[in-house]
Amino acid sequence: MIRINLLMEQQGRPGHRGRGMGKIMLIAVLVVAVGAAGGALWMLRTSIFGAGAPAPKQEYAVKQEPAPAASPKEDIVKDVVREVTGARRTPFGNGISRLPYEELSFSEKIGYEVLFAKNVTELIARAVPAGIGLHALEADNFQTFYAVGIAPSKELVQSVFATLKAEKVTLLPKPLTSATPNASGGIKFAFTGKAEFGLNPADPIVSAPIAANQDLPKVLQAFERTARENSIAFVKAPAHVSSDKVGPYYRHLYQWSGQGSYKNFVKFVVRLSQAGQFCAFKRISVTALSPASVKIEAQVLITTHQ
Repeated sequence: MIRINLLMEQQGRPGHRGRGMGKIMLIAVLVVAVGAAGGALWMLRTSIFGAGAPAPKQEYAVKQEPAPAASPKEDIVKDVVREVTGARRTPFGNGISRLPYEELSFSEKIGYEVLFAKNVTELIARAVPAGIGLHALEADNFQTFYAVGIAPSKELVQSVFATLKAEKVTLLPKPLTSATPNASGGIKFAFTGKAEFGLNPADPIVSAPIAANQDLPKVLQAFERTARENSIAFVKAPAHVSSDKVGPYYRHLYQWSGQGSYKNFVKFVVRLSQAGQFCAFKRISVTALSPASVKIEAQVLITTHQ
């Protein structure tokens, strides 16, 4: 069962991006690419029409199904997160710190980082309504996230932007956040936002013990096991990039890529945040390969203690 609209692109995806604002500006490039791809972007072609069959005429190509009996708010993206986590929005208050990431103490940042990817998937579940197709979703440096997609109407896109703002997300100005009509009457859009999710001191990860540095191989094994248990196939095993010592802590950065369904990606992110291992996605990129598969590229930051 497809639980998220992810658009498939026949043309090649741009390669690895640089850092800083140069990388952020590529969202604008992706928007142009979505428009230029035109009929090369569609959804569910192989599962509905079969390989080699003509693509649907609608460029945004959202699967047309009878309206469900449930409320329209019970959309397919939200269902993924609810099925996996039973997630509901936790209002700020109740002891949840609203300090920006930069102002958290180092130990608080470690817990915030582990939960960041989970928080992003839950935010997308709340913000993206049914009928919108996402081509790419990215998050970077525990502060910024991006998405590119196509919607059948400007009203749907504006509802996404409004929900994000209501969630205290700062949307960056054009062209980093934009909505533009395409040739078939749909809307190609991108949004780039900065979010502060806060940190709940009662969350188990905040008080969980950090593994000793000598146990780093065990942490890596736990990461790989969690991926396998959630049906995420490795495209490239974690490759060491760098290690830094910060006070009594070690920060190990790895490059990793995998592939699986979006639903299993969400399960993997959630289970990893619950595993008591301090593995965080410093950078993560999820791109639709087909209606049933996404490509995941990530920088994984593992924190250990001396």
